[in-house]
Amino acid sequence: MEGMTKEQLTDKFRSGADLSGINLSGFDLKGIDLYPGTDRLPAQLSGANLDRSDLRGSRLRGIQLTEASLNATNLEDCNLFEANLKGASFIEANLRGCNLIGSHCGSVNMSGANLSGTNLRRSDLKGSSFVGAVFAYSRLMGSNLDNSDLTSANLRYANLQYASLMGCSLRNADLSQADLSFADLTGADLSGTSLRGAIMVGADFQRATLDNVDFEGSEMTDAKFDSDSFD
Repeated sequence: MEGMTKEQLTDKFRSGADLSGINLSGFDLKGIDLYPGTDRLPAQLSGANLDRSDLRGSRLRGIQLTEASLNATNLEDCNLFEANLKGASFIEANLRGCNLIGSHCGSVNMSGANLSGTNLRRSDLKGSSFVGAVFAYSRLMGSNLDNSDLTSANLRYANLQYASLMGCSLRNADLSQADLSFADLTGADLSGTSLRGAIMVGADFQRATLDNVDFEGSEMTDAKFDSDSFD
């Protein structure tokens, strides 16, 4: 793809070309529009190498990026509505302010990624790695994070209402001021986690590991705990 311009790449997608496995590492693709409309298949970039590419502000609605590599890629303010990102790698990528509503992100690796202010409402994130990721002020209402690794993640002020975090590792995570109302944390490991000032109305912490959790100033009305949780 050496020498191909952004405009030529856009034309290829709109003509229905399948560019699975393409190497676009380091490309400047700011503002690219790969949404084909409702009458064509989404852009196909499964298995592509987009490491360190610049995709800021791009329109990638419904894009297929399964097993793709986007490590250290800049995706700030991208529209990834209902994108398929299963198995993709976003290690230390910038996804600030992205629209990921309804996206399919199972088994992704977003360790060290910046997802602050991102909208992940109703997204499928189960079985993924978010070690050290930043979710501050993100919207994760109704998302499925079951069995994901959120060790040392920053979830300050995140909205996790009705999210499912069953079996998650949240060891040493920062959930201070987060909204976990009616979230399901059954069997999660919250050892060393900060929940200072968090809202946990109706949340389910049954069978969760709560060693050295900081609950100071949190709202726990109707939250469910095991009978020996605070012995």
